[in-house]
Amino acid sequence: MDRIPEPELMVEKEQVISYDEADFSEGEVNLINQINHYFLRKNVSLSEKDLIVDLGCGPGNISEKLAINWPNTEVVGIDGSKEMILRAEYNKNISTNQKKLKNLRYICSDIKDIKSNNFFLDRDISLLVSNSLIHHITNLEDFFNTIRSLSSNITVNFHKDLKRPLDEKSALELKAQCSTKYNEILTNDYYASLRASYTFKELKNFTLENDLSSLDVFEDGDNYLIVYGNV
Repeated sequence: MDRIPEPELMVEKEQVISYDEADFSEGEVNLINQINHYFLRKNVSLSEKDLIVDLGCGPGNISEKLAINWPNTEVVGIDGSKEMILRAEYNKNISTNQKKLKNLRYICSDIKDIKSNNFFLDRDISLLVSNSLIHHITNLEDFFNTIRSLSSNITVNFHKDLKRPLDEKSALELKAQCSTKYNEILTNDYYASLRASYTFKELKNFTLENDLSSLDVFEDGDNYLIVYGNV
């Protein structure tokens, strides 16, 4: 199935609300566990000097879990959609874990402008995370140029995303499964995301052809891809 790009940002309030109200907790917890497992395997630990950045943070689901899991670090969630950042701030303010989120803040910025705006005052990022961001980026160069510019030799990258189905039939089957759990807006957005996603071969070839072979790419089950390692 050929890739069909979708808009890079979720800017419609109805989209944002639908996404925010959906329960993705199983996948989000799984992502945190995968990062923890990677850290254990590589003997990496984070302390109060460390900075975690969640790219394309959306309504802050992953950002909050990162902040709670590593409470002694600083966590920054970044999204280019003002509506998403407003929602993330709202969720933080009403959270029952609010006291555990004092280390979390949000920034509204296009990912291509993060480095030039120097939001982190030249601090090194220890963990650079994204979840379901890569497929929103029209050109892979923009995503990988961003993580390369934000990474230092200590930065662990961990980026999870959808994997594009092999054919339209498979995509429609996944859409039908989604419709049993979520509303029409979210189901249609999910289908658009499937068509906009990249394949394992596309991501792997890009890293090999652009001096990013230090990043590993692997398939996480049937529907997801993970890009991880040091740039």
